Amino acid sequence: MDKNSPIVVFDSGVGGVSVLRALVRELPDEAFVYFGDSANAPYGSRPTEEIRALTLAALTRLKAEYDFKAAVIACNTATSAAIEVLRAAWPELPVIGIEPALKPAADRHPGGTVVVMATETTLREEKFDALSRRMESRCKVVRLPCPQLVEFVERGETDSPALEVYLRGVLGPYVNGKADAVVLGCTHFPFASKVLRRVLSPATELLDGSEGTARNTRSQLAERSLLREAGEGSVRFLNSSPDPEAAERCRRLLTADLIPAPQRAEQPIRRITMDPKERFVAVFRQYIRREGAEELLNWLLTTDFFEAPASARYHSAVAGGLCQHSLNVYDCLRAYLARPRVQQVYGLTGEDYSEESIAIAALLHDLCKIGCYRPGFRNVKDERGVWQKVATYNFEDEFPFGHGEKSVWMVMKYMKLTDQEAFAIRYHMGFSGEEDARTVGQALARFPLAFALNVADSEATYFLEETP
Repeated sequence: MDKNSPIVVFDSGVGGVSVLRALVRELPDEAFVYFGDSANAPYGSRPTEEIRALTLAALTRLKAEYDFKAAVIACNTATSAAIEVLRAAWPELPVIGIEPALKPAADRHPGGTVVVMATETTLREEKFDALSRRMESRCKVVRLPCPQLVEFVERGETDSPALEVYLRGVLGPYVNGKADAVVLGCTHFPFASKVLRRVLSPATELLDGSEGTARNTRSQLAERSLLREAGEGSVRFLNSSPDPEAAERCRRLLTADLIPAPQRAEQPIRRITMDPKERFVAVFRQYIRREGAEELLNWLLTTDFFEAPASARYHSAVAGGLCQHSLNVYDCLRAYLARPRVQQVYGLTGEDYSEESIAIAALLHDLCKIGCYRPGFRNVKDERGVWQKVATYNFEDEFPFGHGEKSVWMVMKYMKLTDQEAFAIRYHMGFSGEEDARTVGQALARFPLAFALNVADSEATYFLEETP
């Protein structure tokens, strides 16, 4: 593949220019071909099979004419309907899609209300359904179809009285600060951001997925050594509409004055409203549903799991630290397994490890610490060199069955584990445990979930959690 070949950016019309803007900022030396299918817009109200056929036909023509080295599907609706078909058509090329920025919204506003504005097709597709189910334990997700907003942007009406009337109507219940974040789940929608900012409370954050898509594109090109090394960046606009104004509108939108990303980042962040115990129980009940799971949770609620520290003197050595550490590992593990490079190197997709397996491995990996910590004191020199007694915990394991293997044993008293889950929990400490290094290496190589859990546990321990 020629590094100097262009990157095709596809959208159902002009909206994908919001993603193109981010791509040009992230990859200024690349050549881009932008194709908007305005003749068939809007896609959002079309049947899934029709959207898939339109997208595949357009990309097939573009591949024959421009021999692109990568394709960015800058349309949430087309991504939901067609991304797997496109990747199957060109398995050797990066084909990058976009999805509503619901996860970043949930990360920034845990326990808050997140409104997802999108097309009807995006909101009804299984891809968004799965994303929404994953986030519902972390925030309240409100689906808000806005089909007419696409039409406003398609005809170049991005700041008008009629648009403001429309947005005030659809966003009526959320205009007075009742939404912590609004996710712009269609690439057309950022072009209405000026009006949205007038309609919504200043405390409501606007998010879209364009910046993340641009970073993902750079990452995938770099991993395949496809980044352009010479030449000036360029953009060519193509459009299926016979109206020459359609391509011209894309050029104008490329330099349109939008609210920049830094201003979005400065919006107030709502802090967590669920305490760690509530969130642990919510995640457990949402994803862990196999036989015996409820009995296991009921038993946990009778133990000191939610009050115990995660260690005696080091990471999260505070009351409640064990529960919080387990949640930190859960968040780190999900983020790690979602990385494109991890999926490519391991040969994984989001279907290889169920949400249930991820929750089991992360939330239950340290059950072995239940009932082991006793409050105590230790002597520490203060800044003057004088010994002082400080509160600490003493580790007293009355059932010394090892570390990872004890957690496996405790879980399996209530419910069965798959081999992946059992080995992940057993070897989550990786090479920092006391096992023979060859055994650890074999386990991590054979069971990628074990390696991933070790990475997540290390990240949570050394980067997210403090040592008192």
